[in-house]
Amino acid sequence: MRRFLALLLLSYLGAALCVWWLSGFIPWFLLPDFPFLAIVFSGLFVPGVAGFLCALPPAFFREVTTSAPPWSMLLGSLALYFLSREVGRRFFLRTEPYLLASVASLLLAESVSVVVLLHLSGARPFSLLWGAQEAVRIAWTSLIAIPVFLDLSSRWRGLRE
Repeated sequence: MRRFLALLLLSYLGAALCVWWLSGFIPWFLLPDFPFLAIVFSGLFVPGVAGFLCALPPAFFREVTTSAPPWSMLLGSLALYFLSREVGRRFFLRTEPYLLASVASLLLAESVSVVVLLHLSGARPFSLLWGAQEAVRIAWTSLIAIPVFLDLSSRWRGLRE
């Protein structure tokens, strides 16, 4: 129950901070995607059904706070959870380089899938500047994930022992 409440609090406060409080002052690509981080953390470190239950509220936060077509961010976030769960099962992610690489690759996969879907729908709103901003967003969110993930996972391992 503590994991669920901690991830719910992290994702809600992070989404509220980024979307409603800082979005007018700081560029979008410098704001980390806290619901994304909560979904990936629950996929990587929270086992079983509890991980899925921890990923549902952040997926709803992403659905509500983005201007994507209906159900697209929710379903994409749940797919992200299952992908991060598979990554967590196959790799040992207790060191910083592997954790950075896995979070950055998951963010990159999500960005590429959005680009492909928008390209297939006929929209072409992307430019070199957008690509540079997306690269900064991926790097910044991935770097924030390392201390957050390592701190949370070490605290919860200590609670279990």
